[in-house]
Amino acid sequence: MINKYSAGLIIGLLVLLQSAMVLAEQDKYRGKVLKVNGDVEVVDETGEKRIIDKADEPVNEMDTIVTRKGARVVVQFDDGVLSVLDEKSRLRVEKTSWFSYLGGKVYFTFNKVFGEARQVKTRAATIGIRGTTFIISENREQNGESVALKEGMLLIQSTGPAFEIHKKIITDAFEQYSQERQKSRLELQHEFDQYKQQAMHEFVEYRRNFTLQPNRVINLSGYRVDETEMTTANETDFEAFEAEDLIKKFREEVEKVK
Repeated sequence: MINKYSAGLIIGLLVLLQSAMVLAEQDKYRGKVLKVNGDVEVVDETGEKRIIDKADEPVNEMDTIVTRKGARVVVQFDDGVLSVLDEKSRLRVEKTSWFSYLGGKVYFTFNKVFGEARQVKTRAATIGIRGTTFIISENREQNGESVALKEGMLLIQSTGPAFEIHKKIITDAFEQYSQERQKSRLELQHEFDQYKQQAMHEFVEYRRNFTLQPNRVINLSGYRVDETEMTTANETDFEAFEAEDLIKKFREEVEKVK
């Protein structure tokens, strides 16, 4: 028979246990969903799934966010990161300041005022970030992934052997070339486009890490890296993501604190 003392003790233990569970969940909290469209779910570290169908749903440490066909989700994290997952994308939320890209097309923009370095892991690389806006997407033709950088800088580090880096270089600048030719603007641009193709050459180097500059794109296929200028298709991807009002608001706030 349970007396009043024993009952009080049990209740006290249950309250302490519940408080401990709440604190544990708070310790794992990494961010929240700002907007969701379509079929989106989160898989926790035990494999348990939950459907995300409204804003303010929490995202915790070791959760994997999954978007199905036609879906998109906007997530804000507690370490100054706003991310958008396009359809058929997967992103695992690691410990603070760490993410793992698992597939699809994912947009990242990072607040510049946070001092701690942030990182995104892919199959072949660890990407070090400071105040950056970029997109990671699947490159199915090469069975790898592409990283397009809009602003900031990325430190790309190999998770295995040294990268084999293939880089396209233009030997002369357009400004210098234009001074040598006195023609109309349209004629000059057409001639320069032809000249640029002839003047562009490729060199190869082997490095375990390198820095990616703004308006450049890398295609990772295993540990081969092909680096090029950003294309119109890349620019269209950024425009599509940044048409989202939540992205515009976040980036405006970032600009204010530069």
